[in-house]
Order: sequence, then C-alpha cells, then structure tokens
Amino acid sequence: MENNEEILKKLYETGKREIRPMELIPLKFNFNGLFSRQSVALGIIIYYFWKDVKYGQYLLERVNKTGQTEDDNPKYFIKRVEKDGDNPDNNDMKILKEFLLNSAEGSYSTCKKYLRMDPEILLRWFKTNKHQGSDSISQWVSWTELSLQEIDSA
Repeated sequence: MENNEEILKKLYETGKREIRPMELIPLKFNFNGLFSRQSVALGIIIYYFWKDVKYGQYLLERVNKTGQTEDDNPKYFIKRVEKDGDNPDNNDMKILKEFLLNSAEGSYSTCKKYLRMDPEILLRWFKTNKHQGSDSISQWVSWTELSLQEIDSA
C-alpha cells in the first residue's frame, strides 16, 4: 500500500488540486488523520470534525472552513509545501509565471501585463479563482484573465 504523501504527490503532479476525502478511498489513502471523532448518545451518533493535515511535503487544507464541520464531506485543496521555508504564495507565483511564460503569444495578455506591472494583484486574483470549483490551471488563469479584464474596463 502506498503512503499518503506518495498518493498526494501523484495527484498534485497530475494537476488534481481539489478533492473530497471519499475520493481518496479507492487510492488506498489512509485519511483517518483528517478528522477527529466524538461519540454521543451511547456511541450511536458520531460527529466528525475535519481538519487540515500535512503529509510530508503535501498539505491537505480545508477549502471551506466555515459552517458545520461534523458529518459533511468537505473539499480539500492539495498544496505542496517546499522544504526551504518556501511559502504557498511563492509556489502559486511560480506556477502562474511558468504557465504564462509557456502560453501562446498573444494569449492571456491582461495576465501577462499584470505579471510585469502589478504581480501582487495578479497573484491575489489567481488565488481567488483557484478555489472556484476547478482543478485546471488553465481554467484558473482564464478566470483570472476575465477578472482582470473586467477591472481594467471599469
């Protein structure tokens, strides 16, 4: 059986970023560390309290941290944590730069303009769009492009 870090690494490298815990079961992922349990009423009712967990270089972070955390099946976002104190913002910026630099000439012109002129705004919109229900970097950048175009035209 593969360990959790190896499974998360494979998912991360294939571009899968958002996931629900139940999607991990067929992969032989041991997700018992993702929650704590509390039994009430003589053990008949069990509440699950989902939490963020780090497995080696990978972090499973709750996407939605508000509302009920008992029996709902939360979404998690897979993040890679670099060893040398590299923070998630730096990782996101690396991903974004690499994607934009490798994209076709003339595409994502607004994002490329913000990369040169105001990278903080670009990164903020990219991170916002990253959590909007897709696991595709091209989708995130496309949404960021639309968001920034809307700002520029206002």
